[in-house]
Amino acid sequence: MKVLICASEAAPFAKTGGLADVIGALPKALKANGVDARVMMPYYKKIKDKNTASYVGYAYVRIGQSTEYVGVFHQEYDGVDFYFIDSDRYFYRDGFYGYGDDGERFAFFDFAILEAMKVIQFFPDIIHLNDWQTGLVPYILKANYYAYQEFNRIKTVFSIHNIQYQGNFPMDIKNILFFPYSSSLEFEGCINFMKTAIMESSVINTVSPTYKNEVLTDYYGYKLNNMLGLRYFDFYGIINGIDTVKFDPATDKAIYKNYTVKTAKSGKKANKEALLKDFGMSTEDVPVFGLVSRLVEQKGLDLLMPTIEDVITYSNAKFILMGSGDKIYEDFFRSMEAKYPDRFKCYIGYSDAVAQRIYAGCDIFLMPSKFEPCGLGQMIAMRYGTLPLVRETGGLKDTVIPFNQYTKEGTGFSFTNFNAHDLKNVMYLALNTYNNNKEVWQTLVKHAMEQDYSWEKSAKSYIELYKKALEK
Repeated sequence: MKVLICASEAAPFAKTGGLADVIGALPKALKANGVDARVMMPYYKKIKDKNTASYVGYAYVRIGQSTEYVGVFHQEYDGVDFYFIDSDRYFYRDGFYGYGDDGERFAFFDFAILEAMKVIQFFPDIIHLNDWQTGLVPYILKANYYAYQEFNRIKTVFSIHNIQYQGNFPMDIKNILFFPYSSSLEFEGCINFMKTAIMESSVINTVSPTYKNEVLTDYYGYKLNNMLGLRYFDFYGIINGIDTVKFDPATDKAIYKNYTVKTAKSGKKANKEALLKDFGMSTEDVPVFGLVSRLVEQKGLDLLMPTIEDVITYSNAKFILMGSGDKIYEDFFRSMEAKYPDRFKCYIGYSDAVAQRIYAGCDIFLMPSKFEPCGLGQMIAMRYGTLPLVRETGGLKDTVIPFNQYTKEGTGFSFTNFNAHDLKNVMYLALNTYNNNKEVWQTLVKHAMEQDYSWEKSAKSYIELYKKALEK
């Protein structure tokens, strides 16, 4: 089976969130299962300036009144072929998204994907598309390419990583798109890339079974739930995996001391002491909350803000938080650090190495998300023996087994309602368990570290999904 995975970002080349981690890891797992999986993505300035890829060839696509150059570059990374779509006009910019012409930029990318396939002479069985930036491909394929033998057998799979971001653009963008108009393109007076993909892809999936059910509702579906309802029998939920080679406390070179399930108690103690010292905090044995996240409303930070100070006042807990995003959250975390210098530290920004140390050195990992399609942080935290504390939504509900005070089973802590009081109550439950029952705590750590969230299982689920698409 041949699969071309198309996305706007992929680790390690370009990353703003979990999508990049998925695209960086899934192809390797597919290849391990005998699939010829390759990746196609934009050749952003950040990548191009490193001069890492080799030139393959070029093509042209029509956008509006102009004929645009499509350069194709190639690099093998970790055994996977990556192809980059080059256009200085659209991609040679400091950022990846957030420009006024994003609709045109990624419409160009979607046309370029199909033309680039001719350049590299790779005509897959499946084009696996990810999020709105690739949403026009299924429509373009049918409208402009099904007359050609190499293309008319290709099926499409569209993965929704976050339905909140849909690619909505004014209707006049259709004037620059060279294909016949259809109602599949339009939603509420706009061209909606994601809606187009939902209506035109062979099959659709999202990144956890619970999130699949959630986005079919009015609350979580961001108005596309009815469109997904029309494709209900072609809609699936597949949980993401994590890169268990990169995220391995036994071999991770970024953490202070390596450890395994058998040596987790001493290993985590050494990592916590070193982490606290690095952040300028005293190193007594107290429970430490960690957070690695984009600082945006989705992540449940509005619940944390009225909660943290109470927890600091009435417990012995410390906090180490890392991330960047909305100014209101950054300013709040800075103010807490200034007020409680030995109890609260924040790292505004992002560093892979620091993130790994937080995963390894903290005891409890906070993810009180308002919604979370899949989430990777909770699975990475468990891999390092740090117990996640999550709200029961999306992939968080699917991956974290809540602590049962009676059976002593579980891999973390959870609460259901999006409510600051409920969050605070479960934070105190975690703190009391850590402070007063170390034996139970170590059992939970062991259970968490023994969970298998590798890409192996997820890759097999995707192969089954590809087979369903081929049957269409």
